[in-house]
Amino acid sequence: MSIIEALNWRYAVKKFSNEQLTNQQLAGLVESVRLAPSAYGIQPYQLIVVSSDAMKQACLPHSYGQDKVANCSHLLLLAHKTKLTQSDTESFITSLAQSQNAQASDLAAYQTQLEADLLSRDSTGQSQFAQQQCYIALGTLLTFAAANGIDACPMTGFDVNGINQALGLNDIGLSAAILCPVGVRAHDDHAASRAKHRLTTDELVVSL
Repeated sequence: MSIIEALNWRYAVKKFSNEQLTNQQLAGLVESVRLAPSAYGIQPYQLIVVSSDAMKQACLPHSYGQDKVANCSHLLLLAHKTKLTQSDTESFITSLAQSQNAQASDLAAYQTQLEADLLSRDSTGQSQFAQQQCYIALGTLLTFAAANGIDACPMTGFDVNGINQALGLNDIGLSAAILCPVGVRAHDDHAASRAKHRLTTDELVVSL
């Protein structure tokens, strides 16, 4: 199946079956997020994999009645950092230097550029920047899922504060950005047979 065929196959699942994803499938989803692009490459978020039924149930009251949060194989959560510090940028530059077989001093100019942008923002600006990177990662995740026949339903309609409290995210400087239940669609999920509605190419594209 080509990528375009896979994107036509996928839809926002309304009802999951009881089938569980394999360890290999889950590992692929995780790796797709790890390899996702982000501004500066800094990835100011974490991917939280919720497999515990109890933890999924704890998220349900904060999901506006969307029971797929509790009835999926795994609940994936992209949670962004609420604050960026010099410690974050220094850690990133050190890690980047190691992966590129370089010295951190070789990346001093890049670190200066990075800090001049991110550390000059107020807390709201930093949080918004970090949250935006989650959406880039989500796109990579959903594309991988579709290409590998894994069903998913990305969600931003939930009580952020409630999810943060249920999963203890406030305590580790994170805030929930996106919930994404994954698994295998139920055979009687009627949403699977609906025609996909999108803008036409002419409606979408502006050529300059």
